[in-house]
Amino acid sequence: MGEKIKTISKGKILNNNFEIELNEPTIYGQDEQIHIQSNKVRVEMDKKDFVKYSLSILLAEKNLKILKKLK
Repeated sequence: MGEKIKTISKGKILNNNFEIELNEPTIYGQDEQIHIQSNKVRVEMDKKDFVKYSLSILLAEKNLKILKKLK
């Protein structure tokens, strides 16, 4: 694992505290790493994959609001 650069966000889901961290790449020249972790689970992915997943979630939220006619 690379060294932590900074905490991007913290939050709580289903009574579990989560933290999203930006980390240095494990191998020089590769993409930075994102760690999403709590005391029960840890997910690691490349920064570019995190951006893709994040944008997909935001698009899904927008589409749901349009379909349900929510603000």
